[in-house]
Parts: sequence; structure tokens; C-alpha cells
Amino acid sequence: MKINNSYSGPKFSKTVKIKHHIDRFAFNFSFLTKDSKYNLDSRSKTINKKVRLKLLDRITQLSKDDRVVILNRDKREGLEKMPENKVRLSIHPDFKKSKRYDECDDDFWVFRLGDLGRVIGKINENIFYIMSIDASFDQYNHGS
Repeated sequence: MKINNSYSGPKFSKTVKIKHHIDRFAFNFSFLTKDSKYNLDSRSKTINKKVRLKLLDRITQLSKDDRVVILNRDKREGLEKMPENKVRLSIHPDFKKSKRYDECDDDFWVFRLGDLGRVIGKINENIFYIMSIDASFDQYNHGS
């Protein structure tokens, strides 16, 4: 089988403009920590089916409303800002290599999975990079 890399179709003379909406969150799992205790790896003992379903439910809820609305909600329903030095998290090495780390807000952001855990990430405009799923409640002091 021979693959032809040339394109012989019609040429486009117009510039295609891609519209980027930033009013709602988009969730990215590309840089989830490599630590299986805090990622969706099948070997994880803390991320069970209940946690996975709750995670899907929460990102569905959080992606339905405008970012401004979510950021103004109570931390139990919206997001909570967490100083980076308060979180024990092994950041995926490719996240820093890609320069996305430098484009994000300085702090981490957290959303709750009820009593099943917390999701920790970084935000760049509307992209919420999910960095870790803390179902064992040991990546930062959760207080009361």
C-alpha cells in the first residue's frame, strides 16, 4: 500500500477564522499526574467507580454555566483558589515542558466531589487542566 502525501483538491483562497469561546470551562485531562493514587489509572485504589461518576457529574455541571457564575459560587458548589505552596502535588512534567504551566494562573483551583474527594487543577482562561484527583484527602489541609 502506498500513501500519497500530496493534496490535489481545490485550493482555498479564504482565511478560515476559528472562533474561540471562553465564557464556559472546558476540562483537559492531558496532564493528570502520573501518580496512580491521584489519576484515572486502572491501578488506582482510591479512584473507584463512585469517584469517577461524581467527577463526570461535576464537570458536566461546571461546564454548563459561565465561568463568572461559577467563580462567584461558594467553594462547595463552585471553585476554590488554593495557593500552590499549600498543595502536595507532583505536576506532570509535560505540563511544564509545554509552557502551559506558565500560561496559567499562579494558584491551583479546586472543585469538590462531595465527600468523595477534590479535583485540583490549573486554569488558563477557560481551560481547567485537571492535575490531580484527591480522593484520599491528603494533598492539602482540608480543614473543616
